[in-house]
Amino acid sequence: MSSYRVEPLREEHARAILGWRYPPPYNFYDPPEDSHHEQYVREFLRPELGFFAIVCDDEGFIGFCSYGQDGQVPGGDYSANALDIGLGMKPELTGSGHGKAFFDAILDFAARNSEPAAYRLTVADFNERAKKLYRQFGFRKHSEFHDERANVPYLIMIRDN
Repeated sequence: MSSYRVEPLREEHARAILGWRYPPPYNFYDPPEDSHHEQYVREFLRPELGFFAIVCDDEGFIGFCSYGQDGQVPGGDYSANALDIGLGMKPELTGSGHGKAFFDAILDFAARNSEPAAYRLTVADFNERAKKLYRQFGFRKHSEFHDERANVPYLIMIRDN
């Protein structure tokens, strides 16, 4: 069985993420294709945004996560005391059975490095695959909202610690 670990996100990870392209409808998560890549790399590397790399013994760098404000989407109600988690997996690995171990590593790292009252995720409502995974880990619907900028409905899911 592969071992997954969370480690500091490095510049080469940030640059790799900017090249990821997902198949529809997940292409909603594609990083922007524009001339601001250096700005995005700098953002990924800002310590206060809490970005980390997920590395697998067999596959190498397979994804990233963030703990904190980066996991929030404008328009949502984030007033409850909870640690926000954002995440993304390498497109060619999505839907291939890596999700449970990947997400387990993310939650385990959070539990070892902080003591939040709860964990919170914000997920695009169409992403049934992600919602199913989060439910398996005990997350439940907390609220929903519509991001007017992107015209996307979101679901906020929460799990007590």
